[in-house]
Amino acid sequence: MNKKQKRQVAKISVFITSVFVIFLSVTYAFINLTITGTRRQVITAGNLDLILTEDANNLTITNALPMYDEVGMLQDAFTFRLVNRSDLNINYILRLVDVTTENKLSLTDVKYGLTKDGNHTIDLLSNLQENVVDSGTIAGNATIEYALRLWIRENLEDNALIQDKSLNYKIEIEATQNIDEVEENLTEAKDVFFANRYLDDTCTTYDDGVDTFLVGQCQNNYVWYSGKLWRVVLKNNETGAVKMVTDNGITVISYNMEYGVVGNDYVKQWLTQDFLPTLYHYENYLVTDSVWDSSADSSTTPSRPAGSSTISQTVGLLNAYEYYTTYAASNGKATAENGYLNRGIYWWLLTPSGMQNRAVNNAGALSTAAVTSPLSVRPSINLKANIQVLSGNGTITQPFRLEGEQEVAGGTTLLSTRTSGEFVQLNQELYRIVSVENGLTKVVSVDTLTSLANKPFHTTSGVLLFESAQIKLDLEDYYQGLASDTKNLIQPNTTWYLGTVSDGNSYKASICNRASDDVTTSTCEKTTKIATASIGLPRVGEMFTSSITRNTKSNFWTLTPNASTPTVRFVSSDGSLKFLNTASPADIHPSMYLKSNVVLASTNTGDGTYEHPFEIALSE
Repeated sequence: MNKKQKRQVAKISVFITSVFVIFLSVTYAFINLTITGTRRQVITAGNLDLILTEDANNLTITNALPMYDEVGMLQDAFTFRLVNRSDLNINYILRLVDVTTENKLSLTDVKYGLTKDGNHTIDLLSNLQENVVDSGTIAGNATIEYALRLWIRENLEDNALIQDKSLNYKIEIEATQNIDEVEENLTEAKDVFFANRYLDDTCTTYDDGVDTFLVGQCQNNYVWYSGKLWRVVLKNNETGAVKMVTDNGITVISYNMEYGVVGNDYVKQWLTQDFLPTLYHYENYLVTDSVWDSSADSSTTPSRPAGSSTISQTVGLLNAYEYYTTYAASNGKATAENGYLNRGIYWWLLTPSGMQNRAVNNAGALSTAAVTSPLSVRPSINLKANIQVLSGNGTITQPFRLEGEQEVAGGTTLLSTRTSGEFVQLNQELYRIVSVENGLTKVVSVDTLTSLANKPFHTTSGVLLFESAQIKLDLEDYYQGLASDTKNLIQPNTTWYLGTVSDGNSYKASICNRASDDVTTSTCEKTTKIATASIGLPRVGEMFTSSITRNTKSNFWTLTPNASTPTVRFVSSDGSLKFLNTASPADIHPSMYLKSNVVLASTNTGDGTYEHPFEIALSE
């Protein structure tokens, strides 16, 4: 095959199989026609989603005697939709694949009616060419609505021909894209964040001569990279590098023990030692020698800092001017309260202010906070100018996806090789990967279960012993109530570190025997204060101990005691870290270690995102 011929081959060739099975059976004198489907609500293949509607799972047509087409098209339908999540056209072929094993109905006796965006096609199944029921091209970011009906043809001579017969189908989608079109569009994708089509009445750009900012209430600037959801903030006019910040808080810690030199602090340690290693191939994606302007500014209307104090590192924080500009320069399109970076939590900025540090409060306004206050951390990164966007429209449900991301393969891929932040389906609940320790993958639940809401840490006020605490019993009850196939995925009786952390203490104290400036929490000398349990809780300083889900709406316990009083740290709904008497109530987010041989299931259709979490299983 020469080069020209290769360019005619599909860039993407994927199949969606077992989306649903059409089971058509005609039995005895009742002659019932039944179409049923296995529940798999969304199937993803590349940039194409096949989505079943809520009622598409179980369709029954009774008294399925031979009928005219007009009557057949009035029957209940099996409905689904095809969704293109990319900006590019995708060619597709929709097939009905026959998987009948015995007593098969003759295809000459069965008619199908396919409704596509309101247009009807009616024919005998036997007339389908290579089982293709529809084919064509779906435009970028478009949706096609389908309804499928089957019935026995009207002029059947003998009902005995269909009695005790069945027909079993599955739907298969083949999706292809022209490689020339893909390459052409990728060339244009470098500026995709700032193309006019992603701006609207609430979102625009502001150029201050150095950077071009996205400003307003922007809803099309989401990026999914390395298991985290990010928001595009600006593009540097000279280098083309794109600055992003995480959509929500990732952890919650004190900035420092006392006011000192900016950059020599707990936040810097956490960003460089504990957060940066979780980013997938960051050397290929990020400007590793990024310069972060940390000049002091106490103003309520900060201006571009003069560069009197800077830090050079791969991951940093937004400064006060950068945050302020995202809404203040929007010409009335946004305020601090409804700007796209306000998440209703307290979070740190890079800018010093006197003996304190600048922060954003839970109303979205610029504020200041004592450096000992434990607030949320939202890391910021600079994408290299040549990083290209392969798919997505920038919305929260279809964020931009970057080229070269880690591929997903079911059946053999160990979960421990995946990225911190990716989502996992476990016991029909959503969990998020925290870290990997000794080959075990730690996960934490995204949502609070009703049975674990509003619980005391201990029924006795001031008692700190996790080994005998009520919350440990609640977690054990949760573990014992899991289905056996779920319980088999969990490593039982694991070690949980109970180091104490007060305001102004290093986050490392919750895990490490001593705080250190040069080792990560995964490699430090561990504290001897431990407990043994199959299910535990998040710890101060860990990933996603600030905002586990997209919206922080409740207080939840950590496993970390407070050193100064007999209390336990909890993450507040406002994104700060506080402490409670152990008899007080807060929610529980179970955390656990999954076994080293847990893999992405062979049936996995997820990509690790919030909308499409991984399905997991034990390796065979």
